[in-house]
Amino acid sequence: MTRRIFGALALVSTLGVGSAVAQESAVIVLRSGERVNASVVDLNAQGFHVRVNGNDRFIQPAEIAAISFAGDLGDADWNLLQEGNAVLVLRNGQAIIGELYDIGGTTPLRITMRVAGQDRDIPSNQVARIMWVRPANLAPGVPSAAPGGPGVVVPGNQQWVSSGITVRRGETITFQSTGEVRLSGDANDLAGISGARSQRYAGASPLPQHFAGALIGRVGNGPAFAIGDQTSIRMPAAGVLWLGINDDVVADNAGHFNVVITRRGRR
Repeated sequence: MTRRIFGALALVSTLGVGSAVAQESAVIVLRSGERVNASVVDLNAQGFHVRVNGNDRFIQPAEIAAISFAGDLGDADWNLLQEGNAVLVLRNGQAIIGELYDIGGTTPLRITMRVAGQDRDIPSNQVARIMWVRPANLAPGVPSAAPGGPGVVVPGNQQWVSSGITVRRGETITFQSTGEVRLSGDANDLAGISGARSQRYAGASPLPQHFAGALIGRVGNGPAFAIGDQTSIRMPAAGVLWLGINDDVVADNAGHFNVVITRRGRR
């Protein structure tokens, strides 16, 4: 195997002559703003090798703003960017910040992130997106959680969603939360921000000791904490604030919560 380093982005071509080609469908967002629906193959001396409508195309790493394996990106995604780092977001909502060190292997591809000097291998079918910079055609966004804004929409069928803001440890965050989520195919299985109207629990949820369907949060990759109908909470750590649904299976949910966040400083 031959490895070529391209600045912060390093990937490996694992293909031999006549071998099967490993590839993963993705939306590639270029720094120019162009979006390319393609299959990711690898990166070699010619650039980032992708296939578009069955045709090979090579894109230089410096041209790429993001690679998404889970559809297009929204403003909340771009708000996660940190200068000088790659941000890899897993399909479960977890964000990993570091250096994209390698992509190789067979289907699913093996994606290697280097975090604090340690390598972590992640199958591509667990990755939602990888981001480096905001495209030129997108002005820096104002997080939807900004005071006086419309609030953050927390879909019932998504475990975690980014609030778009970075909090500080000890900072007091104020929440104004509304909405209703249906927790299953049963039209009567409803939850408000405090949890299931029936006061049932979900044993495999992030917070099994709290009612199913309640509004919850976490900071970065830290443990989940209850939000519910609380109006102010001191942040337990520093990092991106994520909001979520306290449920073990979210795919059959419907509805959403709306959360307006304001910042009151820290002690």
